[in-house]
Amino acid sequence: MTSFREYHVPQADGEAVVEPAFSQVGDLLNFNARVVGQAGSFWESLRQQARGQLISDAIRYSSTYRDVGWVGTADCQRIIMAGHQPTLFHPGVWFKNFALSRLAADHQAVAINLVIDNDVASSAAIRVPWVDPASGSVVSETVAYDTGGGGLPHEQTTITDRERFEQFDVAVRRVIRPLVADPCVSELWSYAREAIHRCGIAGCALAQARHRLEQDLHLRTLEVPLGVAVRGPAFARFVLAIMRDPVRFRDAYNESVEQYRSAHGIRSRSHPVPNLARDDDWMETPLWLYGNENPVRRGVWARRRGDRLVISDRAERTLELDMRDEERAADALVAAASPEFKLRPRALMTTMYARFVLSDLFLHGIGGGKYDQLGDMVLRAHFGIEPPRFMVLSATRLLPGVHPPSGDLEIRRLRRELRETAFHPERFASDLRGTQCELSDVVNLRDRKRELLAMIPPRGHRKAWHGELSDINEQLAGLLSETRIRLRERLAAARSRAASERVLASREHPFCLYPLENLRSAFAGMLEAVATV
Repeated sequence: MTSFREYHVPQADGEAVVEPAFSQVGDLLNFNARVVGQAGSFWESLRQQARGQLISDAIRYSSTYRDVGWVGTADCQRIIMAGHQPTLFHPGVWFKNFALSRLAADHQAVAINLVIDNDVASSAAIRVPWVDPASGSVVSETVAYDTGGGGLPHEQTTITDRERFEQFDVAVRRVIRPLVADPCVSELWSYAREAIHRCGIAGCALAQARHRLEQDLHLRTLEVPLGVAVRGPAFARFVLAIMRDPVRFRDAYNESVEQYRSAHGIRSRSHPVPNLARDDDWMETPLWLYGNENPVRRGVWARRRGDRLVISDRAERTLELDMRDEERAADALVAAASPEFKLRPRALMTTMYARFVLSDLFLHGIGGGKYDQLGDMVLRAHFGIEPPRFMVLSATRLLPGVHPPSGDLEIRRLRRELRETAFHPERFASDLRGTQCELSDVVNLRDRKRELLAMIPPRGHRKAWHGELSDINEQLAGLLSETRIRLRERLAAARSRAASERVLASREHPFCLYPLENLRSAFAGMLEAVATV
């Protein structure tokens, strides 16, 4: 099982993580070029076909809402790629886009961010920290940009409450105002309002608004939705390379998943991904099918009988292909694409296609990097080729003025003191002197306990000794009731403060809650720091 090393670069109120070091990226690009060059003529032709289409589509798509005049000639350019769902993600995810722009400039490459719009949207809201005026505690409040939301692929999620969407930035600023005076949601949402009129899709509007904001920050990247990147014959040929022998692919996939679980000690049958199922001669594949009329994703099944390959969601959509000529079969698969026949890869296949076919280097977050080790295993097991290496990048950035939480330390100290009032009450000498008990009695009990602890009897002869020791503790502890009340009050207050600290210090706050200059300067510092590792 391969692994990767992480370089942690601490910064003020944050941390960057990178692997490999920026200084090694040139060698990494050369290594990946050798790997894909050794894969054979099929992959070489597939890459040429796919990459030309990708750059053309990314330029055309991005130019509809931002300037792309800086893009040079597309021919023979390296492609460095990252990707994420079109959500209001946390700054650690956004940091990848800054690194993407920097690395592409350093290595004369085209930077392309892949918008993963086939994943299911979880909700149409974010959690915003809010100061409760009654208690002064910091809690999270949900602020939505649409009514309901979630459950469908991002590319299918339309905005149903336009008025709520239009006023989202106002609502966010109202909640976060006591904590952050100038969140960049205002700048972001001015572009989101423009975008929603162009496309009407939530994920599209969020991604285009963020990408337009990146232009203001001088980032030079292109973007393309996954739904666009997988159109055309290149992706169809990639799919058929999997489906030409669906039984063999399923076996290789499942064996890789089992090996991954074993290596990582994972017992769950659904992690990191479920095994692909089999039903008679139908083999489940790592693909989705859906359409506009019924946008719920359904798994794709394949059945090969002689020269005929049947692809189906086994509910509404079925396509039969003649595999005697795979080029014509790929053309037929492309021709079948329509608003009601949207064939999309699942996560492992998405990054496999992006890394091996579309790009020269792919930038993962930490989670994606660990997850995609499984993709490497599948690539080796089924195709018999060595996967290219990827890069891991992430960052942590706290809200302005927020520091890592320390309240848990105080909670542990107060809990320990409460326990000591029962088992070591003599340590609270000043509180014991203030009780109604005679001081001489307290001194006598304390001295007797010391004597007992100094002459612990051997095992099997401690019953009387233990009984006397417990009796002394109970007598002294009985004098500390007021002390315990004060400690419990302080513990409750500490827990409340710690809860507020945890809310404030979360690294998961959406990037739009931060001042734009705060993030820009922090990311610039992090990039300079990781560049010297």
